[in-house]
Amino acid sequence: MSNENRQNEERMEDFESFFEESLQQYHTGAEVKGTIVEIKGDTALINFGYKTEGVVNRSELEDENVGDEVELSIVKMNNNGVFLSKKAINAKGDWSAIKEKENNGEPVEVKITEYVNTEKVKGYRGKVGEIEAFIPETHIDIHLKNIDPAKFLHKTVLAKILKAHGGKRQSILVSPRQYLSDEAKKLKSEFFEKYNVGDKIKGAVKTLKDYGAFISLGGIDGFLHKNEMSWGRVKNPAKFLAENDVLEVVILEIDKAACKVAVGVKQLQEDPWDDAAKNYPEGSSVKGTVVARKRAGYVVEIAPGIDGFVPNEEIGWLKNTKSTLNIKDIVEGRVTGYDNERKRVIMSVKDLIDNPWKTLKEENPEGSIVKGTIKNITDFGLFVDFGSFLDGLVRKGDISWREEPANLNELYSVGDVVEAKILHIDENKERISLGIKQLEVNPWKEVTKLLPQGKAVEVKITAVNKQGLEVELPLEMKGIIFASELDPAKASLDQYNAGDTVTATVIKTDNKEKQVILSIKKYLQDSERRETKEYMKKMETNIETGFGNIFMDKFDK
Repeated sequence: MSNENRQNEERMEDFESFFEESLQQYHTGAEVKGTIVEIKGDTALINFGYKTEGVVNRSELEDENVGDEVELSIVKMNNNGVFLSKKAINAKGDWSAIKEKENNGEPVEVKITEYVNTEKVKGYRGKVGEIEAFIPETHIDIHLKNIDPAKFLHKTVLAKILKAHGGKRQSILVSPRQYLSDEAKKLKSEFFEKYNVGDKIKGAVKTLKDYGAFISLGGIDGFLHKNEMSWGRVKNPAKFLAENDVLEVVILEIDKAACKVAVGVKQLQEDPWDDAAKNYPEGSSVKGTVVARKRAGYVVEIAPGIDGFVPNEEIGWLKNTKSTLNIKDIVEGRVTGYDNERKRVIMSVKDLIDNPWKTLKEENPEGSIVKGTIKNITDFGLFVDFGSFLDGLVRKGDISWREEPANLNELYSVGDVVEAKILHIDENKERISLGIKQLEVNPWKEVTKLLPQGKAVEVKITAVNKQGLEVELPLEMKGIIFASELDPAKASLDQYNAGDTVTATVIKTDNKEKQVILSIKKYLQDSERRETKEYMKKMETNIETGFGNIFMDKFDK
């Protein structure tokens, strides 16, 4: 075979081989390399070694220009030409990356493009590179209340791949919520492995509440109670912190089972209570504001982190008047001790004021006479305000020596000014006893002298009742003659009238009942005895005189 024929055969073999290779290379889905030969409007022409140039959409090219080499994929071949796409190449790489991340459990970045709300489906469409992605509405976030879909549009979010659909139209189902949930679990686990109670950590204020603040510690939220913000009293946490503030905290408690962490800020500073005894020594005076009322007394804020406590019995000297304090009152007291368990300075307000009982006894001792105004009238006596810190009481039995009044309202009215003597001051029972009758001499001490038992007196009848006769006695005293002690000849009460004068004998003096009991019958009996006695005495005298005369007559003879 000649050289020419041999060369022709070799050329034919090369051509056949090239043809077969070209048939395999140029088909739908094949990847090719070509050069941009022309850019015209929205399209660009690519020379990639085929019998005709390929066409690609200009929007798929980035910064490439005429003469640049590009890698493309054949998406369609027909009589109208060969259509190329750069996106298909990218999509292939994106799909490979997605599958790799799915196998490794890694999240993908999804750029959300639109919100879909139909009867069949609700959610968000997006893309991972050139691959279509869909996020169900309930998977867009961990917190689903009051979500505005517009908040996520055109945003890029990290999401976990739930399902990848291969085939001709590749797409994936993803969940940002699941990714966030998995990350939170991971970060929580890392947190509990890394930190312990007492550790210091920085965090950002996430949410403010009336009772405290939630601090983001990276993977878990710590709760900062308002009582742990400062050694002083914190009423409004918003005055101490603002959302997004970054601060250092101390871990106070860790509850792994409940995934709860309690933190504090004040623990980073010295506790002012440590110097309380030094700054507020026993016996010194302190001033503060009443901030709380307790069963046993009142809490007083002396300084930030230093509370005082005033027991109920240390408010004032008066026990029965139930002295009280009000919230926000400024009070001053003397330091009497310390409650280290509750970290409180014990205070006494009354120690800084004069003891009114001592003042009372000095200014108005027992036995002194005072003048006051009747404030109240009761069945048992009169309450009199005589300018002291406590009203005095005039008991019903201390109003008159002669007769205990049945109804005080008939004798006195509220507002009346009366004079009385201080009988007794009982500091323990907080009572001041007054007496009106003690302003004069007790007539019952003189009654036995004026009206001894057995004395006959002439008295005027002041009243006639079922018991007998009431009569008027000296010293404005009253006597009584019971019906059984009347004149037997005039035993009927109808025979006596007020204003009549009768003579009777004192038969009994009853100081307790304030009664002098007299008897007409006794007087008459005594009178008869006296008359009989006088008659007998006279008769004896006459007889003696008669015998004497006879004797003398005989003697004279």
